[in-house]
Amino acid sequence: MQINRAQQILKNTFGYSKFRPTQEEVIKTVLQKKDCMVLMPTGGGKSICFQVPALLGKGLTIVVSPLIALMKDQVEALRENGVSAMYLNSSLGDMEQQQVMNDLVDHKIKLLYVSPEKMNSEHFFYTLKQLQISLIAIDEAHCISSWGHDFRPDYKKLGYLKRQFKNVPIMALTATADPLTQNDILQQLNLVEPVVFKDSFSRPNIFIEVQPAYKRKEKILEFIKQHTDESGIIYCLSKKNTEDLSKYLRDNGISSGYYHAGMEAGSRNRVQSDFINDRIRVVCATIAFGMGIDKSNVRWVIHHNLPKNIEGYYQEIGRSGRDGMAANALLFYGVRDYNILAQFNEEAERRVILNARLDRMLHFAESNHCRRKLLLNYFGEWTTEDCGACDNCKGRQFLFDGTVLAQKALSAVVRAKGKLSKELLPYVLVGESRPDVLAGDFHKIKTFGAGTEKTADQWATICNQLLGLGYLKIEYQRGSILALTPLSNKVLFEGAQVQLHLLNQKIERETKVAPKKVSHKASVPKTEGSLFEKLRQLRRKMAVERGVPPYILFSDATLSEMVSHMPTNEWEMKEISGVGNQKWDQYGQAFVDEIITFKNKGKRTKPAYEKTYDLYKKGSSPEVIAAQLGINLITVYSHLATLYQNGESVDIEQYVMPYEQMEVEEILKGNSKATLQEVYESANKAIPHHVVRLAMVLAEKN
Repeated sequence: MQINRAQQILKNTFGYSKFRPTQEEVIKTVLQKKDCMVLMPTGGGKSICFQVPALLGKGLTIVVSPLIALMKDQVEALRENGVSAMYLNSSLGDMEQQQVMNDLVDHKIKLLYVSPEKMNSEHFFYTLKQLQISLIAIDEAHCISSWGHDFRPDYKKLGYLKRQFKNVPIMALTATADPLTQNDILQQLNLVEPVVFKDSFSRPNIFIEVQPAYKRKEKILEFIKQHTDESGIIYCLSKKNTEDLSKYLRDNGISSGYYHAGMEAGSRNRVQSDFINDRIRVVCATIAFGMGIDKSNVRWVIHHNLPKNIEGYYQEIGRSGRDGMAANALLFYGVRDYNILAQFNEEAERRVILNARLDRMLHFAESNHCRRKLLLNYFGEWTTEDCGACDNCKGRQFLFDGTVLAQKALSAVVRAKGKLSKELLPYVLVGESRPDVLAGDFHKIKTFGAGTEKTADQWATICNQLLGLGYLKIEYQRGSILALTPLSNKVLFEGAQVQLHLLNQKIERETKVAPKKVSHKASVPKTEGSLFEKLRQLRRKMAVERGVPPYILFSDATLSEMVSHMPTNEWEMKEISGVGNQKWDQYGQAFVDEIITFKNKGKRTKPAYEKTYDLYKKGSSPEVIAAQLGINLITVYSHLATLYQNGESVDIEQYVMPYEQMEVEEILKGNSKATLQEVYESANKAIPHHVVRLAMVLAEKN
């Protein structure tokens, strides 16, 4: 029966009608007090997997998160949905941290986000031991693995949690982990018989495109001009690149900022805040930016330079289209980028593995094969299907039947019995008796010299393709040797064909493969005067009043659904994904009013607040007005505040107690520019939102 309650929480709190299949299975597992690991792509709904169980359980849910911005974003979103959530990290002062600790002890918090540093502190640990904890969630769990692309030493210490909280289920979550990193996460966290959930890594709403680094500044400007009013991130290799490119864009009329680790913290925070709140469209940044950004309406990500590995690249492009709507990922690459990154790797302890992953990134950029297929196979989601929605699928792929070549390479790997490296395979196939070939006795296997029709360089290219296409994999933990995959046997024993291309080589029997039709989600046109644009502007206005980012009110996907269905009452609005009870109470009627006004354009119709005024002048109470107009009571008070601001004769003082007015005015004395949400928080949430709104309007007049 608990899963039925979970469904109710999903609908009433978060505004979604049903779980995605993997989400429901994860929640059932947690309710059975089992450990688990959840692999879902960015935007796949990982947060729901621990947020819903948190509201079901009697105790506290702890969420370990690596970045302050990420915690703040998620906590703000939860509060907007009426959930008692808080974070604990170095951004809070001593008194603020103590208040959080007091609220924990008083059971006032259901979800607590903490940094790994705080989680590992002795004082915090002893506090937790006194509390009832229902779940511990480790977000961005790939940070625990030294094999991962974003290793954090403090994550590695989290292995103690299972020993100290034996009866508390632990959930590890990540969007970017290859099979090696996945196994390491399970071991490092000491999870007990964990259930592993692997959702598809595919993000079909993101169109992936790669171009050589030729006139990239001009191409980037052209791209941005084609995506008017859309938010985007441009990742650059160096601090100087971010500053130069941002200036170039500003000089050409694009609102842009730059972000890198060399800036003062205040400047970085200001740029991040401007981007989150839609005050600037574009951020040019190093990889220091983005992991903590939960902004759902990022419509595109551009890589000005080649990324250092596929894990980082995949995570970064996943910051676009988090709401499921159409998005774009554009990558520029060049040999100079590769050489710079390879030079960085030479100073690293794990340079062999880092260089191997950099090579895979370069091969991805150079490939003529389906981009999404290459990504999925890299993460162990073995597939031979083309996506039909990337630059290579839409363009012309010049491929040939490389089945026999693939069989020779795969057979050599089998006969080498798990001892052959990627570097040696080409020399074994061409029959070159190098010292390292002889030392491994590879000259004795049947396939030694089986590929003399190609050069060693050509075989190296073929090997790279077989890796990208998922017919081979590298087992780094076993000395970076080659191994077969589930797709390999289909080629060796079941007659499956392999399509290959050779870079910079003319291939005999070359054939053109016609592009597939692209099924691509279209964004809602944001032309001036459209309903989407009107709802977007309303969202921005209300977000400014609340002091929160616009996408936290409603995502672009939710606005798009409003445009499609045009709800005109509470029941219809609550059928829109992302509109829960709290969101309806705070914002729903205003959006309904905007939709009704749009539908009636060209007709003579009164604004909703004027209808409220007509009834008010007849002596009707707010409760009666709400009932007669079929709107929410909070909306009636909002209408009265608007009427008062417009100079109408409305007595709103009667709805505000004197002590409430005094407290609001006292808060505004200390911060005259405080938003409604900030005043509400400063009053310890003791004064209802609508009363704060009325009191602030009265304070303006005084």
